[in-house]
Amino acid sequence: MRNVLLPILLFDLLLCLLTSPSAADELPYPPGQSIQQIEGLKTVLVLPDDLDPEKPASLVLILHGAGGTATGMAASFAPWAKDRYVVCAPKAQDMTWEPDDLKRTLRIAAHLEGVLPIDPKKVHVVGFSNGGWNLHPLAFDDDLRPCSATWVAAGFRGGQVPKWAKTGLGALAMAGTEDPNCRSARGTVTVLRDKVRNVEVQVQEGLGHKYPRELVDYHRWWMGVQDGRITPGDDRGFDWTGDLEAAVASQASVKKGGVLVWLYTQGDAESEVARHIQRTALFDAQVRFLGRQIPCVKLDVTEDKAPVERLGVKTVPALVVLDRKGKVKKRYEGEFKVSKLARTLRGVAPRRTMPKQ
Repeated sequence: MRNVLLPILLFDLLLCLLTSPSAADELPYPPGQSIQQIEGLKTVLVLPDDLDPEKPASLVLILHGAGGTATGMAASFAPWAKDRYVVCAPKAQDMTWEPDDLKRTLRIAAHLEGVLPIDPKKVHVVGFSNGGWNLHPLAFDDDLRPCSATWVAAGFRGGQVPKWAKTGLGALAMAGTEDPNCRSARGTVTVLRDKVRNVEVQVQEGLGHKYPRELVDYHRWWMGVQDGRITPGDDRGFDWTGDLEAAVASQASVKKGGVLVWLYTQGDAESEVARHIQRTALFDAQVRFLGRQIPCVKLDVTEDKAPVERLGVKTVPALVVLDRKGKVKKRYEGEFKVSKLARTLRGVAPRRTMPKQ
């Protein structure tokens, strides 16, 4: 009897394995774009084709402008799904966002985190125009705790900011120079400075009250860095060159100057030190203001170790500040205080005081 049952049991087990649904089949929403009714709001979702519980995705939560559509906002971010972003664009019940809509949107986010493989530490919120003016209840929600918030054609006028934002939130404001809301976008930097991990404004010249399409590529890169995705050597906050000798030579005749040098390797993608440099140090407002005044050089030392030896660096990645004669003033390796880096840069930068935004 035992010999007869064993083949049958093995066959049933094999059949079960072959016909069991895949991880994607078990998801409540299909890959690609779909329109769903969630928490009473029409919601456009764009899911990556390769969602995998072993590799949690990021979530982008988007608020449309007055009279805008969820479909239009979702379409703007749909290409991001290829980079493992779950795109979610709810539609307000009326033309503009009301408190009840925002509460429903927060519940939508919680729902998606519960039924999809989403990393709760990689949630981003974006608001355009009226959506931007109403973004703060999402940006500063103590349960959602997004890692980034982007005000588009709008800004944050001020209000209470939770303590966790100091280390947990990156903030960006984007607008056209001809947009009446550009002033508020610029003011977001002043209002949030020292209250969030980093904050900046990006503007598109000559653009009115529209989505700044020329800034999309920067926004995509910026958002990736905020949730910890880094590409070794990829920073867009400074005008980096690869010629250390030329950078030093350019400072020979100046009264006050220096050079900022960044040493990295192609193996830095998973390095916590590299994340500290690219996500925190190079985003610091003081570091950017001071560092942009002097030549900035980035050197890939994956194979060429000569710069490492010349600058006396023991571990890579690292930042090194040189004086105007090319001598090392300070090396920053491992986990370091960004305030100390800013202090060193202040000693070589021509202008010490950062102007008001």
